[in-house]
Amino acid sequence: MKDSKEEVRKFMEKRGWSDQPPADLAKSIVIEAAELLEHFQWENFFEEEVAKDPRIKKEIIKELADVFVYAIAMALVLKVDISEIVHDKLVAAAKKYPSSVINGRKVSKKYKEIKNKYRSRK
Repeated sequence: MKDSKEEVRKFMEKRGWSDQPPADLAKSIVIEAAELLEHFQWENFFEEEVAKDPRIKKEIIKELADVFVYAIAMALVLKVDISEIVHDKLVAAAKKYPSSVINGRKVSKKYKEIKNKYRSRK
């Protein structure tokens, strides 16, 4: 991640993009995420199916990279430590979705209670 962060920083600096407004970067993240999602619009690809079709995999990876680049750019502009914010998010998610009630894609009654409690606080 450190290498990617430095590579994005240099890319932005060379183009005079180091002062991008966070709102523009957020929009770009969503746009690129939508382009990623477009590949799944009419298909529910599983990893085996993506692996079988190099063309689809290449397109998916390209869009995923775009999302990462803009997310890293936003972290740079906001001057936040990517490792720290990812760690903090995972700690919060572990509390919100404890492994004792989450098991793959199976939704337990306890999970539904946790989700409803979380939504009622918003």
